[in-house]
Amino acid sequence: MAWRAIKKQGHQSQMPGPRRPEVMQLGFVCALLSLLAGNSWADTRTIGARECHPNSQPWQAGLFYVTRNPYRLLCGATLVSDRWLLTAAHCQRPYLWVRLGEHHLWKWEGPEQLFRVTEFFPHPGFNQDLRAQDHNNDIMLIRLPRKARLGPAVQPLNISETCVSPGTQCLISGWGAVSSPIVEYPLTLQCANISILEPRRCRLAYPGQISKRMLCAGLWEGGRGSCQGDSGGPLVCHGALAGVVSGGSEPCSRPRRPAVYSSVCHYVRWIRKTMEEY
Repeated sequence: MAWRAIKKQGHQSQMPGPRRPEVMQLGFVCALLSLLAGNSWADTRTIGARECHPNSQPWQAGLFYVTRNPYRLLCGATLVSDRWLLTAAHCQRPYLWVRLGEHHLWKWEGPEQLFRVTEFFPHPGFNQDLRAQDHNNDIMLIRLPRKARLGPAVQPLNISETCVSPGTQCLISGWGAVSSPIVEYPLTLQCANISILEPRRCRLAYPGQISKRMLCAGLWEGGRGSCQGDSGGPLVCHGALAGVVSGGSEPCSRPRRPAVYSSVCHYVRWIRKTMEEY
């Protein structure tokens, strides 16, 4: 059975774009982005989740997209250094707004940081033709235009050099939908504990579509996992980034239809080489 990419498309709302110098426009733009974050979206979420403790996932980033005036919360991402994010390749757009230090999407809480990004480095093996439904190598680096200011609410996460084993307990987070197929979206960052599933179960769920560079995680009986709006977000195992949300079935978190992740351990060399060269 095919799976869908797990990204959010925000409900459009007209509003003026940023027009002041960077320091002055941060709160203004964040407020505008926040207004949209509460509207209904269509694509992948965290099912069976609970609200994360504020800033307990300081590597979590939100990716927003704007066409003319409407802003859209598109995907999640993970800060892996003070200058780089890791996300899903299918989240690429001509440019994106990145928000770090975020928890409540409608509230200005102090540690938020905003970046407009245009430097994208999708894996060279990713098929840019999304109509092909080819989910191989669905992973991408984003270079920030300046270094993030690190602190308690903004910290990079180490990437996992060791591939995780089935049964490993992991944590997912994001602002994706919390119900499906009738979707509802949270205002605060959501967290859920899930398990790495055996590769044979992943292949059973999605015949002919799972490569060795992918992994499935969630609950085999369903009821918990990534969904619409969570694409590109982190799968954290043993305190390191083990996976990047790629896609899953719809409705989300059905029995025997877990979410699919790009397995980060297979991309360590490419990640480091790209970050060193650019």
